[in-house]
Amino acid sequence: MKNPLPPQNSSLYIPVWMLAVVAGAFSALALILLGIALATRTADLPQPTATAQVVTAVAPAPLPTATIFVPPTPTVALIEPTATLPIGPSVGQIKVGDLVQITGTGEGGILNLRSEAGLSHPVNYIALEREVLQVQGGPVEQDGIVWWYLVDPASNTRFGWGAQNYLQVVAGQ
Repeated sequence: MKNPLPPQNSSLYIPVWMLAVVAGAFSALALILLGIALATRTADLPQPTATAQVVTAVAPAPLPTATIFVPPTPTVALIEPTATLPIGPSVGQIKVGDLVQITGTGEGGILNLRSEAGLSHPVNYIALEREVLQVQGGPVEQDGIVWWYLVDPASNTRFGWGAQNYLQVVAGQ
């Protein structure tokens, strides 16, 4: 009979240290999974419950009714308001090349300089009271107003058509 092989030489032999490493890895994995399970556990947390509150309202007592007296409306003849622009300088006083100052718009007022002559055109620039601009075109009459094409002499990006009623020729030209 043959002598049996020592356990170390057997093909089924697994060293003890290898068994310890595998067992440690499984233990670590089990602890991690247990930690996750405990961290996400909601069984101990109180669950919100819906509660209904019953509110009973007492109907208010009916209010006494009041009698409303409406006096007869007097007949009044309505007069349509008319827009009156301040009287500005005549067309002969302003000419192309003149410097004009914005006046008559009121304290802190403005004059809308429009992309085209006329009230229906969009505002291109807002000129302030007392601002000085140069006349470079006009006159054009539109919507009952005389319009002049004005340009800021300091910046060619500020321009548009302004109503003559708010322009005054600057003296000393």
